[in-house]
Amino acid sequence: MLDRKSPVWWCVDLIPYLELILNMEHCTCRADVRHKVGQEVALHESRATAAGGNHGDDMKFFLEKWAFALVIAGAALTVSAFEVPADGVYKDRIDWGLIMDITGPSAAAQVPWVYGFQDYMRKVNDAGGIHARKINVLAEDDRYDAQRHRLSFERLVDQTPALGISGMGNSSAQAALMPMIRQGKLPVVGTYTSTKAGTEPPTPMFYAGFCDYKGMAQVGVGYFAETLKAKAPKVAVVHLDVASGVEYFGFIQDAIARQGGSAKSLPIKVTAIDATSQVLEIIAGKPDFVAVHGAPTTAILLMKTMHQYGLKIPVFAGTYQGSPVVYSAVGPEAGGNLYFISCFTPSGADESPGVREMSAAADKYGHPTFMDDVNYAGGWVVGQMVAEAIAKIGPEPTREKLVASMGKGFAVDTKGVSSLVKYSPDDHKGPVLARPYRFNYQTKKFTAYGNYADYEKYLK
Repeated sequence: MLDRKSPVWWCVDLIPYLELILNMEHCTCRADVRHKVGQEVALHESRATAAGGNHGDDMKFFLEKWAFALVIAGAALTVSAFEVPADGVYKDRIDWGLIMDITGPSAAAQVPWVYGFQDYMRKVNDAGGIHARKINVLAEDDRYDAQRHRLSFERLVDQTPALGISGMGNSSAQAALMPMIRQGKLPVVGTYTSTKAGTEPPTPMFYAGFCDYKGMAQVGVGYFAETLKAKAPKVAVVHLDVASGVEYFGFIQDAIARQGGSAKSLPIKVTAIDATSQVLEIIAGKPDFVAVHGAPTTAILLMKTMHQYGLKIPVFAGTYQGSPVVYSAVGPEAGGNLYFISCFTPSGADESPGVREMSAAADKYGHPTFMDDVNYAGGWVVGQMVAEAIAKIGPEPTREKLVASMGKGFAVDTKGVSSLVKYSPDDHKGPVLARPYRFNYQTKKFTAYGNYADYEKYLK
């Protein structure tokens, strides 16, 4: 039986602490640590014996110091020593990819989104990063070109590897890449646009991050049909000739059919410089209202041309056109007829805690002119989504762990910057509730019409 005054007793007493250290899975010096502790214990006992005294209390103090020091050192080693360069994970940073149009035809909408994402990550990094690693954003400019988009994706898979990727603002390029994405090489977490190819059926490799097209279409049609008291309403849909534009028209067509009405498709190119043919068809069709899908430049072109022809038909745009740039470009006479439908809340539209925090960050990081742009809010929300997903998998992140963790489902509380953001194993669409907005030319701010929950009745 051990003497409680024996130095060996204190060693037994501290076994739980020493076991914690000596059994760390990723401490590369485990064997050295074990050997060193044994040497120091033996040396201390021999000195105590030579001195002719019992140094049990001293031994306890010695071992407690060793245990504490090793726990701290071991924790640091666990974090700093772990890296998987093939997954974009290094001792002091995590590389995360973005593919967006930064200098091409849709840059007016996509650049504010990039700024929102980057500013959220700057906020995270200023607070110490995630598990002592900074997030390094690798932004790829695809110039809204499908081939460049593919090359950027392949580069982020294995040439300059990233833990994951966000953005992907070209819907046609995204749809073309889905077979490769579904193979499981690089997880996509929070997109700027989404397609049926990405979300139907859901895959653990892809999570949409922008407002759901179906939700925007249903809210827009429901709100205007009810507000205008239109029976069997007719709607003209001016949309880009890309995958998301075709899908958006289909959603509006389905929503208007439930009202007993009809929809007319009017495709337009993202590089178009003239919308006369589309406006002439609007005049001929005499719709009750118009829907527009595309970049801010698409809405500007349409609204200016409608104004030239004296048309005062109400128009609702998708989230992408929710920018002060659009309204300042078309002026109050034409802009007074333009609404947009969004699941995001731009700065100034309300005073929720998340919106105030986002606005403060935009000021701090040099982007105050973008805080009122709903696209900035969209990037901010995806930045939060990514940061929380990385934090959840702990100090040893890998692509495989990220995919496994998200596949169980998760939610993001944006504190008012968006409607509910929730993912389940069977639904990767992201936020679906949306509400109408319009620009107030007197206050230079957006006005929100009601709460998100008010429009749930239109979702089918």
